Amino acid sequence: MGDEKHIPLENLAAQIEQGVRDMQSGNLSKEGVERLQIKSRDLHERLTILRFKAFEAMERLDEDVHFNKEDESQTNLIDSIAEVTAIETPKKSREKRGRKSLAESLQSLPLSSIGEGLTILDRANFTSTLFSNDTTNFNDMLDSVDACSHFEAACDVFNNSIKTDGTKPEIEFAIQGFKRRITRRFQS
Repeated sequence: MGDEKHIPLENLAAQIEQGVRDMQSGNLSKEGVERLQIKSRDLHERLTILRFKAFEAMERLDEDVHFNKEDESQTNLIDSIAEVTAIETPKKSREKRGRKSLAESLQSLPLSSIGEGLTILDRANFTSTLFSNDTTNFNDMLDSVDACSHFEAACDVFNNSIKTDGTKPEIEFAIQGFKRRITRRFQS
């Protein structure tokens, strides 16, 4: 595109969009496909440059802003990540904080439904490890646990529903994780 004048990003994106429509309808020649590829490459390069400039500007801003490292209201990100991924944080770090982190607070909130807040990864892990990839059985179990009136009944429903598939450590970890969810669902 060296022979063309500078095209604004919006116009370049519109030209690419039109080229894609022409290609899908079969109205684009071999040369047209090559021009579309060149325009796409140009858009990619320009966006990469803009991204770099944005990061560069953020770096300059970060250098201008000085954070007080002794500020107790700031959350220690590394400790929060470690808690979420179930990695044990150093004892000194927890003693220094003296209070629950944001991740700890969120992970102890009561659930209105056992499936509330389940991530795609959690769902996939529980379904594959505890229910042998039977999503119907997993979803039925979620509904049955929600219908229970107390913790013990919910645990019985859960224990009677599982059909495990995996290694013993995986199974134990998944069972403990799900029982923590049951505890959160039936908090007093």
